[in-house]
Parts: sequence; structure tokens; C-alpha cells
Amino acid sequence: MKAVLLSARDGSISVGEMPPPVVQWGTVLIRTTYSLISAGTERATVETGASSLLGKARQRPDQVRQVLNTARQLGVVETYRMVQDRLDRPMTLGYSCAGVVIAVGEGVDDLAPGMRVAAGGAGYACHAELVTVPRNLVVPVPDGVEDRWAAFATVGAIALQGIHQTEAPSGSRVAVIGLGLVGQLTLRILRAYGYDAVGVDQDPAAVEAARAAGFVAHPRGAEDLSGTVARHWGGARADAVLVTAATSSTDPVELAGTLARDRATVVIVGDVKVAPPRSSYYHKELTIRYSRSYGPGRYDPRYEEAGQEYPEGYAPWTERRNLAEVLRLVPSLDLESLDPRVFAVEDAAEAYRVLNTERPRRRPALLLRYPGTAEVTEPPRHQGEAVTWSPPAGEARIAAIGAGNFATKMLFPHLHREQGVRFSWVASARGLTAVQQSRRWGFSDVAESAEHGLASGDADCVMVLSRHDSHGRYAAEVLRRGFALYCEKPVGLTEQELEEVAAAWSRSGAPALAGFNRRFAPAVRELRAALPEGAPLQVVHRVFAGRLPDDHWYFDHRQGGRLLGEVCHFIDTANFLVPGRPVSVTATGVDGRDPVSAQSVTLQIAYSDSSTASVVYGGLTPPGAPKELIEVACDGVAARIEDFGSLTLWKRGKKSESVYRGAPKGHAEEMRALTRLLRGEKVVEADFRLALWSSLVACRAAAALAEGGRSGTAPSTPALAEVLGCTPTGLGTGSPAGAVPEQAFGTPEGAVGTTGGSGA
Repeated sequence: MKAVLLSARDGSISVGEMPPPVVQWGTVLIRTTYSLISAGTERATVETGASSLLGKARQRPDQVRQVLNTARQLGVVETYRMVQDRLDRPMTLGYSCAGVVIAVGEGVDDLAPGMRVAAGGAGYACHAELVTVPRNLVVPVPDGVEDRWAAFATVGAIALQGIHQTEAPSGSRVAVIGLGLVGQLTLRILRAYGYDAVGVDQDPAAVEAARAAGFVAHPRGAEDLSGTVARHWGGARADAVLVTAATSSTDPVELAGTLARDRATVVIVGDVKVAPPRSSYYHKELTIRYSRSYGPGRYDPRYEEAGQEYPEGYAPWTERRNLAEVLRLVPSLDLESLDPRVFAVEDAAEAYRVLNTERPRRRPALLLRYPGTAEVTEPPRHQGEAVTWSPPAGEARIAAIGAGNFATKMLFPHLHREQGVRFSWVASARGLTAVQQSRRWGFSDVAESAEHGLASGDADCVMVLSRHDSHGRYAAEVLRRGFALYCEKPVGLTEQELEEVAAAWSRSGAPALAGFNRRFAPAVRELRAALPEGAPLQVVHRVFAGRLPDDHWYFDHRQGGRLLGEVCHFIDTANFLVPGRPVSVTATGVDGRDPVSAQSVTLQIAYSDSSTASVVYGGLTPPGAPKELIEVACDGVAARIEDFGSLTLWKRGKKSESVYRGAPKGHAEEMRALTRLLRGEKVVEADFRLALWSSLVACRAAAALAEGGRSGTAPSTPALAEVLGCTPTGLGTGSPAGAVPEQAFGTPEGAVGTTGGSGA
């Protein structure tokens, strides 16, 4: 399909081919008919792309701070590579479109294929022939509203939300400063609601465009502007002022203070410098409010991505309700008078040239038109029979489902350096990432979807690098189709997912490796070799992980939170060091008992050989603290690993220390182990049973946290129990003694790529 792409390096616009986006839970697949170019927002984005590195830094100081922080953590060379990679990634543009639904994901019950809809959202409703958009950003188009006008809904919602923020009743006097596209739409909505509106802009062409549509408007440079506006209202001043301009100047906010009456409200809609002068704002006791984009729900992933609606009694005007209201108002908005210029999507570069050079104030709206013929092909159906693993005869073909930042920073570079492998296909949910990473790493193909890639058969090993909620599903399917598996942690978020993976693995006989990289770290491997065989251990793994923002994707309920998604790493480190098998786990949340939202947890794990492990995960710690400390004590040995840069051992009365350059966490060694597995070698650290144990313990820890108690760790599902060598039991929360008989922990042989146990 065709999509409009922006080069982040030089700001150039192109129309490129990319795979269609994938329909996921809670999303809607739309065949676009029209999309609206938002002149102010998109012009600024393109200008930033076209500027020099110094210019980019001046415009985005927040990103400069991120780069400096990364340089302190990873070093200058690696940070430089990351910046260059980011500059090489094309970006999509646009956030307001209309079209026809061609498919819906699970959880969407109020939209159906064939419906005409309008959609919004940066990164979703972009300039592309096909888009997938979360349901809370999609609304049906009423009969009688043409698609070209429906494409205005999102930008119209920005204008509408600004009006809501004034809280001024219908009939009030409202001034609008800034008559670009948002300002022009604001005037039209104000008129439809019965307000008495006046517009102001420094560009005479914008003023004339408003006047031509029947509005009262004045140029900023008019003599005695505030008096002129007041005379229009019989000597009164504005009950509310909407600032819809985009400028680094303080003038729009200063002007708003002169136009407003005593105790009026000034609403900031556009990107302007807010430095209100005391002379007007204090003496009039004015209220300044900000209008956040399309309305309540914006920037909240629980609303936008997870589909959690806000109760109407508390939030009557959400993003979705604003979109629907704009569409309801379309017949009375006279959008025809905007006289939008329409370009075929193939001519998008010309549209942006017009946007940047002609600055079409008289025609502030630019539309892209699409042929409406793009289709999504169904992958061949898999009959469901298990396929037995066959090792590669020559080079091992590596495919990838997902190609995000972690994969491109921590996995692909190491795997790319390994001999005897080549990259085959790559697939990603939104397609664009796969295209860029295919070029960077030399993948031979970009699959239309993960299902299309798997159906092609062109792989010996498939890496599952997608979001956590898809790991179990993809991992099981990879194994069922007879491919070797690399699955980034966690292997699954529920025991049922782990059951499906275990069943598929045991039938396929394929090598499987999970992304628990710390067991591959040189410091951890050396520590394990130094421990006396069979001795019960006391393990403490302390992690200062640092706070994540509240809108981080980890906290989406579908992704399981930090406990299931990251604490499993440290559970696995303990499981790797301890000879016995986990028997029970106790979990305590410092900041609550919800496994999804909890950021700091403490786990106590008991093992069949009387070993114990404590995992202390601090998710609220400040930046700059050392990240990880691992301490182990047993009969005659004590040890400490500090941030994987050093291992200190006290053994037989002597102290020794090993230092590891670069503090390697095992990613390079992990990728080397993957290539060895594909050659049929056995690797001690690549114990997939242990990975299943670690994910299972994490699942039980989540249950224990929610229930405020202790959970047994014996599997309760048959295939998982068989693979782990246990007798299936129910999910108990009693004392560790008796939760699982010690003799239940077997180490069955026969699976390719494992050692049959995790003991030293």
C-alpha cells in the first residue's frame, strides 16, 4: 500500500510502498478515501526534519536531554549509532482521515466492515491507503456527510475542545486569535452553536478568508484593534478568548488580555509562548486554560489504546464524542467555503511543497485523495498439524516478528555479526518499522504480517520480538509450524499461554530459547561455576529500576505490568543459579497489590532444595543509582555481582575479583548461543524449561500479589507439567511445604537444545 513518508534526516517527502498495518485487539482497519493535511502541525514537523542537527536540537531540547542521558548510560559511540538510526527512520504524517472499515479486531462491537468512518490520532490515522486505528478514535460518518468533509473531524475536534474549555454559554462573546485551519473551524463551530465571534490574524489573507465566509475578522495590525472589537460588541469585551495561533511570540497571549473582559477565560489551543502580562491578566483576574488536543482521553493509553471509555457523567466530551459532534455539525459548518485544494496521494510531495512555500492562507485546507482500492490479502491457512523441526542444511535463516528499539539495539547487532546466519523476513504491526529495519539489517523480505511470514516457510528460526501480550500466541504458532524459536521475555503472561507453548515445543522437538539474557552474562556464568554443586543457596537480586511514566505501555492491562514483563528477568537469574526447582513464591507490593500498576515489588521464592531467593525490585528509585546487585551466600562461599561489571568472590578464605569491560548483560552471548542451538549444539544456559519455570513463577507471583498471600508454583496444566517434570496440581496458596513434593521435580531428557536441568 502507499503511504506518505517524511525523512527525519532532511525533511523530504515521498510516497512509498509499505505492508498494510495489522488488525489487533481493539483496532479498526480502514481503507482511506480522504485525509486532511493539518497545515500548522505538519508544516512544523516538516520544517524540523529539514533543519540541520543543530536546528533540530534547538527545536527539540527534550530530545537533546534524552540523547545526553543515553550517552551517559551507553557511551558516545553507541548513542551516535542510535541517533543515526533514528534519523534514517521514515516517519508517517497526518492524524485526520475518513474511509471505509474493512476489518475489526477483537473487542470492537460497535463498528463493522462496510461502515463509513472518520478517524483520528497521530501514528494511527496517517496519510496512507490503509490504517489501523483504536476504536475510541473512530466514529461512524452520518448519512449525507461526504468523506472529504468527514476527514476534517479530528482537526474540528481540536477546535471544539477549545470551545468546551471556555465554559462560556451559547450567545457569549468570543474572540479567536489565529485564523489558520483550526481558527477557521473554530469560527464555524462557534457560529453553529450561536456564539458572537470575532477573528483576528496578522495575515490579511487569513482575515479576508474569514470575512468571505461571513465572519467578522480584523488584521492584527489594525489601529486600535481592541477598541474596534469592543465596538462590534457595543462597547463590551470578550467573555472568552481562544488562542489558535502557532508562534514563538508572546503577542497572541498579550492581545488576548486586552480583548478580554474582567474575569474572562483565555484558552490556549495553539502552540504559542505563554507569558501573560500582569497589567492585564492580574488586574482583570483572567483565567488561563489549556486545551489538550482532541479532548479528554488524549495521551491516555488506557483510553486510546485499551479502549476504556470515560463515564459520560464525568467526562461528557471525550475525544470520541468530540469527533462525533463535529460530524453532526458538518452540514451547518459551510466547509465548502474553505475551498480545500485536493491532491492525489501520489502527488503528496507537491501538496507539501505548496504547504511550505505558498502558505495557502486563503485555502488553509489541503486534502489527499485515495483510490480506495487497497486490499489486505489473507495468509494461507495453517491446518494446525505440528511440523517436526529440521535443522538447516546451510545458513540458518532468521526471521523476526517485531523490530522495535530493543531488538535493533540489543539483539540484531550481535546476531548480525554471527557466522552462518542470514536474515530472511521481518514483520511488524504497523509495517513501517519492518521496512526500515529490513533495509538496515539486510532482511530479504518484509512480510505483510506475521501470519504471511510464517506461511511462507522461509525461515529456520523465528524471533518473537513483539509486545508482551502476543508472545505466547506467536511462540506457540512458531513451534507448531516447525520453526526454531527465540522468544523475548516473558514467554507468556498466563499459565494457559505457557501451556500452549509447552505443548507445541514438546511436539515439535525444535530448539527454543527465551530472552532471559542475564543468565548469559559473563559474571553470572562465572559465579555459577564457582558455587559448590548441590549446595542450598541464599540469593538476593536487588534492582533499582527507576520510575516509568504513568502512560508507559507496560501499564496497559493487556501487557501485564512490570512484574510479569520485567521482574521475570530477575526470577530467572535466581532460578539459573539455584540447583533446585521453585516451590512457592510470596509477593509484596510497596505501591499496591495490582500486578499491572505496581512499580515496586518484593518476592520471596522457596526451592525444593531449601534454597531461597529474594528479588527486591525498586520501580520508584531516582535516576543515577546503580541498577543491579546480585548477592549469593552458601556453605563456604559468598559472592557479589555489581551491575555486571564486576564479580567479587569470597571462597576458602580468599577474596578474588573479576572485572568485565562494558558490563555485559549477556545479549551478545545469548545471540551466539542461538546460532549454536541452530547448529544442533547443546548450551547449558539455553534451558527452555527453565524459561518456562521463570515465566510460570512470575505468573504465580502476580497472583500472590493480587491475593496478598503466597502461591505454589507447580503447574496446573498437563503439557506444562509434563515438560517441567511435575505432577499437575491446582493453584494453591498454602505453605511452601507440601505445595509440590520434592520428588516431583524431574529433568526429562530428549528435547533438542536443552541440558535437561539447570543445576551447576
